[in-house]
Amino acid sequence: MSALALARPRPAQGLARSARLMRALGPDAAPVWNELSPQEARALSLAMDALADNPQEETATLDRYRQDHARQDRDAFQAPPVWAQVSELETRDLLNLAEGQHPQALALILSRLDGAAAARLLKALDRPVAVDVMQRLLHLGPVHPAAVSALETAVSAWLANAAPSAHAGGHEGVARIFDRLDSRSEKSLLSALETAQPGAGKRVRDLMFTFDDLAGLDAGGLQTLLAAADRSRLTYALKGAQDATSAAFFRNMTQRAGELLKEEITMLGSVRRSEIESARMELVDLARTLMERGDIRTGRREDEDELVE
Repeated sequence: MSALALARPRPAQGLARSARLMRALGPDAAPVWNELSPQEARALSLAMDALADNPQEETATLDRYRQDHARQDRDAFQAPPVWAQVSELETRDLLNLAEGQHPQALALILSRLDGAAAARLLKALDRPVAVDVMQRLLHLGPVHPAAVSALETAVSAWLANAAPSAHAGGHEGVARIFDRLDSRSEKSLLSALETAQPGAGKRVRDLMFTFDDLAGLDAGGLQTLLAAADRSRLTYALKGAQDATSAAFFRNMTQRAGELLKEEITMLGSVRRSEIESARMELVDLARTLMERGDIRTGRREDEDELVE
């Protein structure tokens, strides 16, 4: 580590958290940047520069950050199961939790969620609200333990009574779990489920929404997804993808953009399967968020069985 890095001051808690969120948002953070004052933008830029440069280290860095600050903010982390549960919620449930919350409370919630969940929620919020919350998070300092405790109590009560997707059971609930599996585990477990209970595996697969299902989006949906996706993660996601899936993506790019992307994929060389699966899951999560906001449609006729009279 260089002497400059050692001498660099540690960003304040709220500022550092904001920097991580802005990095996770990538191009989607543009509306937020536009609303910041020059002083806020400069402070945030410096905080982002102070973070580790490798995106793959983001989760580990966040864990280290929490550990480093555990002594200073111990009361805020006395109930990690609550925030772990909230971080696992579908985006639509995060929005339900956020509904009616004061922006300051939302900033505190964002500061407690893991990086991926915080980014999903921030993307899904209306832009004016997202900007307000981010500005409050920028200046978030130590929070009184009583306020943290009250928030955690309220969130725990909400989890117990008002988060249906988080406790989904039946075929739908199993499908949501299978959505998060890597491709090898998915195929193996679906096959085992079908053997143990004929018809169940097919039903679960019909309810799943995976990376290859993105090929079923209409042209407008795929183009919206491509515009919102991080370019580097898209490159990893398409590495070794099925021909039909890759073709669907390339059909919705200009010829030049498609050629450049193919070159970037080739230049990746050998890539770990786990890295590819992670990038694909991020794209699926992004697609789900866009669907929940009404920006894209699935392309499926999910309700056709319900229309029989």
